[in-house]
Amino acid sequence: MLPFLARKYIYRYLIIAIALPVIAKLLTAAGRKAEKHSGEPTVVSKGLKKSGRFAQRRVDKSKKD
Repeated sequence: MLPFLARKYIYRYLIIAIALPVIAKLLTAAGRKAEKHSGEPTVVSKGLKKSGRFAQRRVDKSKKD
């Protein structure tokens, strides 16, 4: 049985290493698809793409540390 503190760091690592890159790609893809559907950038597509880039920067930053 892992101590509570160790589990907390393992869960945080799993979220950053696995879930966040997937979420970043999904957000970016959804933004591109919305933009392609409307033919021009919209507030929603810009927001989705910006969120995806932000999440990807967090992933990249965590890999450097």
